[in-house]
Amino acid sequence: ELDICYPSSWGKEGVEARLASLCAQAVDAVKSGHNILIISDRHIDKNNVAIPALLATSAIHQHLVSKGLRTSAGLVVETGSARETHHFALLAGYGAEAIHPYLAMDTLCEMAKGLPGDLSPEKAIYNFQKAVGKGLLKVFSKMGISTYMSYCGAQIFEAIGLNKSLIDNYFKGTASNVEGIGVFEVAEEALRLHQLAF
Repeated sequence: ELDICYPSSWGKEGVEARLASLCAQAVDAVKSGHNILIISDRHIDKNNVAIPALLATSAIHQHLVSKGLRTSAGLVVETGSARETHHFALLAGYGAEAIHPYLAMDTLCEMAKGLPGDLSPEKAIYNFQKAVGKGLLKVFSKMGISTYMSYCGAQIFEAIGLNKSLIDNYFKGTASNVEGIGVFEVAEEALRLHQLAF
């Protein structure tokens, strides 16, 4: 398990150090024989902020590719930030072979308990998974792709509002005609959201 959280006391400058550490941990894990890496933000709390799951996933994916180790391990992303089909499409497009949206599932279970009728928590989660799956197939088909594995890591997106340095370091190969924020601004936004939540 690769924990994508770091102490909020490090501030926005801590994001690059944590990303470098995550990439090194991923390489060490693959070299020591682990073939499934779980990228997780479950350890977020009052004192620890999570790096956005997409940024962490892409950074680890790109680093493993550059070291020639990407085909030796699968990436599973366990995140509370994946809620919509587009979130899943982005995570898959930047290397996630599997995604566990634990917060969305927990929320659905709680909502199902309070609804009248016979919608069980299991049925609510099943419906969510089916809807996301259909949404992903729609995204794939628009690009002429028929399977998840063909889409995984394909990076067929254009970035809007991210600067060249951020793209070159963490989303290498992604097209971008409109520049914008860098990694520190992304971390600053994550810290702002973290402070609102806690």
